[in-house]
Amino acid sequence: MAQTPSPSNPAGSYPIDTARIWQLLEHWAKASEAWWFDLTDPRGMGHYGSGYNHWGLHTNLKYVAAMTTLATHPDSPRSVDKAHALKRALAAFRFAIFSHHAHTDKSGITLADESTWGRTWITALAIERMMHVYPALLPHLTDDEKQAWKEVLLNEAQYLLHDYKRGPIAGIQANPWAHSGQNDGESNIWNGCVLWRIASMFPDEPQAGVWQERAHQFLINGVSIAADAQDDPIVAGKPVRERHIGANFFDHYAFDHHAYMNVGYMVICHSNAAILHFDLKAQNLVPPASLYHHQRDLWDITRRMLFADGRLARIGGDSRVRYGYCQEFLLPSLLLAAECFDDPYAFSLVDAQLDLIEGEARYSGDGSFYGKRLAHLAQASPYYYTRLESDRAAALSQLLHYLPITQPAQPQKPVADPGYEASLEGCWQEPEHGDVLHRSATRLASVSWHAQTTTQVMCQPPDDGSLNDWQHNLSGRIRFAGDDDNIPSVIAPHRKTLSYSIDTFAGGFATAGRVREGMDLILKDGWKASDLADHDLAYVALPDGHTLVGLQFARTLGKRTFALEVRGLGMQLINDLYNSHRRQIVTQQSQQTLQSPSQRDTQEPLGSTWACIDEKLGLAGLYGAEELTLRRFASPRGGSLYYLRSLQVEEFNWHCQTTTQTFAPRSVMLDAGWAVLSSVDSKTTQRFASQHVEQIIQQDAANGQALRGMIVRGLDQQRYLILAGFGHTDDQGSVLAFSPPAGKWQALSSQKNSDAIAVLPGQVRIWRDAAAD
Repeated sequence: MAQTPSPSNPAGSYPIDTARIWQLLEHWAKASEAWWFDLTDPRGMGHYGSGYNHWGLHTNLKYVAAMTTLATHPDSPRSVDKAHALKRALAAFRFAIFSHHAHTDKSGITLADESTWGRTWITALAIERMMHVYPALLPHLTDDEKQAWKEVLLNEAQYLLHDYKRGPIAGIQANPWAHSGQNDGESNIWNGCVLWRIASMFPDEPQAGVWQERAHQFLINGVSIAADAQDDPIVAGKPVRERHIGANFFDHYAFDHHAYMNVGYMVICHSNAAILHFDLKAQNLVPPASLYHHQRDLWDITRRMLFADGRLARIGGDSRVRYGYCQEFLLPSLLLAAECFDDPYAFSLVDAQLDLIEGEARYSGDGSFYGKRLAHLAQASPYYYTRLESDRAAALSQLLHYLPITQPAQPQKPVADPGYEASLEGCWQEPEHGDVLHRSATRLASVSWHAQTTTQVMCQPPDDGSLNDWQHNLSGRIRFAGDDDNIPSVIAPHRKTLSYSIDTFAGGFATAGRVREGMDLILKDGWKASDLADHDLAYVALPDGHTLVGLQFARTLGKRTFALEVRGLGMQLINDLYNSHRRQIVTQQSQQTLQSPSQRDTQEPLGSTWACIDEKLGLAGLYGAEELTLRRFASPRGGSLYYLRSLQVEEFNWHCQTTTQTFAPRSVMLDAGWAVLSSVDSKTTQRFASQHVEQIIQQDAANGQALRGMIVRGLDQQRYLILAGFGHTDDQGSVLAFSPPAGKWQALSSQKNSDAIAVLPGQVRIWRDAAAD
């Protein structure tokens, strides 16, 4: 944990105990020997990890960074075998130098997959993540090795200047939508960074000035938005608009990277700016003004998506291993936020993330970072496993180099400070991309209509990132024959968001959308179909700071269907090492401890309409089922592709069909309403379930429309009326009206069709009874 602030620190920073970082890195270096490979080359080469191209190359260079830090940093512990660490670092670095395109014809060295590396859109990232140790390596390199590395860098600079392309598209690109193939915000940043770095290292090169201008072009089109096209302020000698190519971010800084709302890659954009910022600072070199383009604006959004325990609140999910990669590179990002963005809680968040890293290292027990949780991944893909290990090692290495030179602009405070959540409170939305979030001291609630699993919803306390997994969370699940649940949705998109609306108000939000289920299905042999059902979903975060109401209505379209599963609610509860594999569950019938992993896959009716988890998160079924159902799993479920699944997850459903069932055309598959209560105990959950719902509203029309809603009393004791318009209709002008009981119903949402209590199809609205005011 953080040490007591010292009067010797004039910036008033929140000190980080670096001894814990050194211990982590030292123990990891010993564990890394299991993945070290010596080569027979007389120059003494070797590599960490697969030695393959792409992430294998990155893995090896990140290993160079970690081992160089242990070998050469003046604060490296005495217990470190520095001579051995340096030997490993130099062997791995030589392997990287001489397997590059610039040298392999002469050196005869290739990577372990017989390829050569370099001259790609992502090569710069591998270089950038190890260059913080290059000054320390220099005294240990021969003149020939120094010259050879220089030639690697110059070769890469010329590629970025003349031949750069990402995929089939040449030149610097930008587009807010990933499906365009041009959403390149993060790679534009790291390519701009490496160009500026090379120009700074070799200012006497004839093209150094040209590289700098090209770097500005990349960086201005990193965190770029549409308004930049008309932006007149001068950056690095030119108006922003003159270098602007396109927007990679939406107007409110949502990032559609990998085709979903990607909080992790927002962090990557920060991290590469941080790496160049601190590396140049350490060498008294001048950073490009374009490096910081919209970085502060983006951080103002990113910081809202961090749990107080240091974990990313990935409101749009993640297609990869949980708590890895992007999570690691939050560490340098936080230092940049402390120094450049006036964030007074950045150091405290670093400390919190170090707690998580230490916890998993203890769990692994062998010095590795992921050796136990990801043991299956080490067997299935050493290539990917060692990549993740080296990510964490490189980020810790950066932390050790950057912390001593970080000068926080504001005195640093712990996240326990009352001002922390207050600084994050309120709504954020991205209407075009379909994302909304409301945060308060007691609830982080969000909905994403372009998530990794198409839809993803969150409602949980903002101080605990270990409660909910992302996969389909609070979205239910409808799956038909031909939909392989082991294939991630980014590869087999069997769902598609058709429409959505978002409305915000003081203390919460209301959002509704329609998802087409059963897209692009194939049955062996020869049958294909698509567009099997429409799934309408509506969510309202009440202004009480605790409650999220969810409404679901699904109906088949024109085909007879075979549904493998139909589930409402679908809350994904993590039950893994971060909570000691134990969850306490209280229901109307019992109290029980869920010890993970389960001995087998089970499905257990709970005999209760409500449940409370660890006296902090409540569930209440409101209509559409008789009892909550708990599904347990023997193998990890947190993740997408089977070998990337890395967390044990328990699943709560309100309506739970998991055997194949036939549905006739235009028949209702799911009609359910429920609530999730954040930061509540079991008594509050039980009281809400039994007393707070005054009326359930269910009206159906002959044309296929449906009105669903309720009158509910929030935990603030206010009465709220919620209405959602569902169902199939081509008449979008029709209005679904309701006559409420006596009261003074005041519309909270801004989408006021009229003074009537009514909604349009595809819309959800909320009113408050102001009679008691």
